Amino acid sequence: MKKIIFFLLFVNFCFSQEKKLTISQIDSIVKTIRPKIESSGIIKKKKKNIGVFGTTSYEFEDNLIYSYYNETTKDKEFEFLHFYEFYYFNDSPIYIKINIEKINSKDNSKEIFKAELNKFEITSFKEIKNPFLINLRIKLNKIIFDFINNKPE
Repeated sequence: MKKIIFFLLFVNFCFSQEKKLTISQIDSIVKTIRPKIESSGIIKKKKKNIGVFGTTSYEFEDNLIYSYYNETTKDKEFEFLHFYEFYYFNDSPIYIKINIEKINSKDNSKEIFKAELNKFEITSFKEIKNPFLINLRIKLNKIIFDFINNKPE
């Protein structure tokens, strides 16, 4: 009798754990559902508008599974287009895609930086090298912190 009870408890606990979704599964789910939160705003520097930003997050079964952040800033010489995609499991990031474009306003030339970070690279303290000398580690941590802490209950 003890073996039967143990077996039933074991099976129940094994099937009650959440299933970890793959990146492609998350992409498929995101295409079929509406975002949970969308926000946007203006970036100002010394009372002057220098850009805009937008954030969107998606939840599935009350868990944050995907979010993205985009930002456009412009000065006299350059325009920067930032796009960051975040994939989550149990409200922790498991994968990040980074795409940054730098456009020269004078000759319309373009430089592009792309990177993909796995779960271990996300938690690293090592700075993410990029040709634009942007401190991406601090920027990504701030964006992730904002998404997780502003998740509606």
